Amino acid sequence: MIKFFRQIRQRLLTENPPAGREGKFSKYLLYAIGEIILVVIGILIALQINNWNELRKTHLQDLEFLNNLKVELSVDISALTARKSQYQSINDNIKNTIKLFDGGVQSLTHDEHQEIVSALTLFQILTPINKNINRSDLAIAQGTIDRIDKELNRKFLTYLQETQSINAAITKLGETLQQLQILYIHPNVDYNEINPAADKVYFDFKEIFNNRGVRNALQKSFRYRRAYIDSMSGKIEEAEKLIALIDHKLAGAD
Repeated sequence: MIKFFRQIRQRLLTENPPAGREGKFSKYLLYAIGEIILVVIGILIALQINNWNELRKTHLQDLEFLNNLKVELSVDISALTARKSQYQSINDNIKNTIKLFDGGVQSLTHDEHQEIVSALTLFQILTPINKNINRSDLAIAQGTIDRIDKELNRKFLTYLQETQSINAAITKLGETLQQLQILYIHPNVDYNEINPAADKVYFDFKEIFNNRGVRNALQKSFRYRRAYIDSMSGKIEEAEKLIALIDHKLAGAD
């Protein structure tokens, strides 16, 4: 393009040659001014190209970040779904055990015995899903998500903050269940890891049936875990909505 402007300038000087010494000075002056203009145009074009390249680079980085964030949320959904299913199974064991207590049965079938064994041995399991948010925190600090989409930024921040609050609460509830296990479950159950011929978990059904501490501990375990299951359902729904926002943003990014 600069070559094009230079040809125009040269043609103007050739077609309209100035006369005399003053004319020669004017010619040199015009030449110098023309060169300055060409240099300025060249610089502006170079800056424009550089700006375009930087914008393009930022755009590609944003797309990569959105895709990585989508993968991260998909991993969250898979982990939450698996943990939710696991905890629902434990709660089913506890619910069936309480029904056996309330049913007043005098003897247990093999399946009923195993149901109670599962409830007693899995009683204390309640831990949050550890989520590494260092990378996300860094991106937020740099304003990446906010620059890409303010609504996405707001909802993702809420998602992270609620996840941290839930995890902190579940950690404390899990610690409470461990204490209840020591206080009420362990004194009423014999564990065997040595004799292969004996049951790994032995308990006297009539004894634990009449033990209010065991019953209340099982009830608390069920209630705490059910609260986490409900929270996980909400987090799965939020993560799915965030992925939908990301997909919408990616669809309009090309």
